[in-house]
Amino acid sequence: MRVLFVCTANSCRSQMAEGWARRLWPADWEAHSAGLVTYPITAATRDTMAEAGVDLTGQESKSIDLFWLGDFDLVVTLSEEANRFLPPLDDPARHRHHPVDDPMTARGEPDEIRAAFRRARDEIREIVASLASAAGPRPDPVS
Repeated sequence: MRVLFVCTANSCRSQMAEGWARRLWPADWEAHSAGLVTYPITAATRDTMAEAGVDLTGQESKSIDLFWLGDFDLVVTLSEEANRFLPPLDDPARHRHHPVDDPMTARGEPDEIRAAFRRARDEIREIVASLASAAGPRPDPVS
C-alpha cells in the first residue's frame, strides 16, 4: 500500500500523518507527504510529535509536483486547499479527504498554541489508524 498525504505547505499536518503512518502501519506500507507549496517543518510540529514518541528525523518538506499521483494507492488530503487544488486522479475512489484544522494558524498564549498542535496531532493519528483499519485484516506471513 502506497499512500500520499497532502496539505497546504507540508510543514505540519501531512508531516504528522507521514510520521504516524510510519509508526502505526505495517512495514510493507509506504507513506509519503507533500504540500501544494513547501515550508520547512516547524519546531512545534517536531516537538508535538516527539511528545507522542514519533520522531520526524529524516522527513522534509516536499512539493506535490515531485510525485506522480498515479503511483499511489491512496491520496489523502488534510486541508481544504489541498482538496480544492488536488490534480484529478484517474480513479477518484483513491482520494480521501479528511480536513484537519491548521494548528499553524492558532493564536493565543503558548499553552493555547501547544494545545492546537496536540489536537491536530491526535486527530491525525485517528485518521491514519482508521485508514489501516479500513484496509481490512492482513494475512499472516507464510512461515
